[in-house]
Amino acid sequence: MWFPLFRNTDAMPPIDPDEEFDLIVVGSGNGACGFLGECLKHVPEDYRVLVLEEGHNFFFTSDVTHQNGWSKSYANGSAFTLHNAVTPSGKSVLSGRARTLGGGGSINYTMIHESSDWLVKQAGYDVDYWNECKKELNASLDRPDPLAAGYQTPFADFIAENAQQVGYAPPNKDDMIQNIPSLSESKSQSKRLYFFPTQFDRFGSRTNSGVSLVKWQKIKYRWNTKVVGLEMGKKSDSTGIACNGVQTINKQGVDVTYKVKKDTGRVLLCGGSQSPRILLNTKELAGNEKIGQRVNDHVCMPLAVYFVDKDKASVVGATDNYESLFADMVIDGKRDKGEAKTVVNIDFFSGDVLRLIYLISSLYLCYLPFNGFKRLMGRYPIIFKYLSNTIRMLLTAIISIIVVLGRFVPFLPRSIKVTTALIKFNASKEGYYERVGDKIILRFFEDDRDYDIAEEAINKNLAFLESNGVKPPFFIRYLFQFLTKIPYKRGRQVKRYVRNFAQKTLLSEQHLAGGCILGDVVDKGLEDSAKTGQVFGTSNLHVADLSIVPLPRVSTQMTAYLMGHHVAKQLYSTKKNN
Repeated sequence: MWFPLFRNTDAMPPIDPDEEFDLIVVGSGNGACGFLGECLKHVPEDYRVLVLEEGHNFFFTSDVTHQNGWSKSYANGSAFTLHNAVTPSGKSVLSGRARTLGGGGSINYTMIHESSDWLVKQAGYDVDYWNECKKELNASLDRPDPLAAGYQTPFADFIAENAQQVGYAPPNKDDMIQNIPSLSESKSQSKRLYFFPTQFDRFGSRTNSGVSLVKWQKIKYRWNTKVVGLEMGKKSDSTGIACNGVQTINKQGVDVTYKVKKDTGRVLLCGGSQSPRILLNTKELAGNEKIGQRVNDHVCMPLAVYFVDKDKASVVGATDNYESLFADMVIDGKRDKGEAKTVVNIDFFSGDVLRLIYLISSLYLCYLPFNGFKRLMGRYPIIFKYLSNTIRMLLTAIISIIVVLGRFVPFLPRSIKVTTALIKFNASKEGYYERVGDKIILRFFEDDRDYDIAEEAINKNLAFLESNGVKPPFFIRYLFQFLTKIPYKRGRQVKRYVRNFAQKTLLSEQHLAGGCILGDVVDKGLEDSAKTGQVFGTSNLHVADLSIVPLPRVSTQMTAYLMGHHVAKQLYSTKKNN
């Protein structure tokens, strides 16, 4: 059954319209991969599984997910698309999602878990259980030790040394399970570094991501297949409603409904940000007003671009494009206001500017001055694709001219290597899905707390970030600040940038979570493991992706894998009440 995965849609073997499945999985992203990796270990060989993916097959998108070109993913409409995300006042938020086999794990490659204490609060069980789940999942990913000598690039080590000089604690082996770190809950360190392993082999091929967790030869798979609804009906014993099938439309416009086995079949939603929308569009579930609530994404704020010092330029290469380390700092809340502590993450990017141009030309579209036009990009993602590609080509032409002239004009560079960073943190107020339509409301900077966090984080880290490179020449810096307001000095420049960002330039980290929260929309399974992730009011409809938990405080990829793994473990390998 391997061959259908590597042909075009028309060449896929047909599925008998009368065929019924034991399990239909909607979506093939991180949650689905984590789920299937565990589920398929425990089911019989004749267990019939169908996976439905709205986006493309990984075979057709894997060329842009190689480490040498991963940033191209954001400009590739086959792998990445935008949400229609706005604030309550109608300001556009540039926010997107992966749309390909493997989901975000086929685009990004960050590997850090939320703390097990946080998982206990959100999903129940105890710390030992979650540590064991992490151990099982991490062992399947089989990653090397990122703390081993020589694993990090010389420039990543240079950044880490600079961070430690300003008070960041070095990476700690105690924070790691099977070579993948978890966020520390240590109260003695408010600033900490984390090294993480990437999903790539030594040649840059993505060999250890969610896609690698699944034995795809055991399932049937349909890509370019959009789920448009769920076929619901009464369960035969009249104890509730059941999902009998999944209604789809393929790229050719053909409607197909895929069925699950009566009384024993399950439907699993693993569409990430699409799971709440599918439930909202299911009239039989309209009574649960908690569907689509408690939604959030990371506020993502690009910071200043610096030129790599000429003494370091020779060691900066393609594997530095996204440095495999985080710097995390905890910002205390105001006790008199009952504010909780906030974790701020710093990601680092370095390399030849022509290699980073895809990332720059896509994410920096948030700096476009016209909010109405940015809202159009959310409604019609193809505008985002073509506009980012147009800007990329213009920037590439300008930079190429500068580099060519640098061979003849002494003060112009012969190559341009830069280093930059971004901060991300949870918005203080959670958002929601509009119940009708496709809008997602993100409440970025609806609370003054967001302004305080952003200003404090940037002010406290500007000197550190500047130590990683040198400021560009004045005329370049002036133009950059004119277009973006990104600061190079603490104080007034930082305040101006944060205000401008909040009012005109909202960008998310593409980490949307929530909407089907455990205990609100789906069962935690604490009394009956067979109900883990089960949508309240249904007998066989489950959710196992990032929508079942609030937004984690760190990059979400590993938490999404873990939610899938956890639900599958409870449904298929836990004997209690099954």
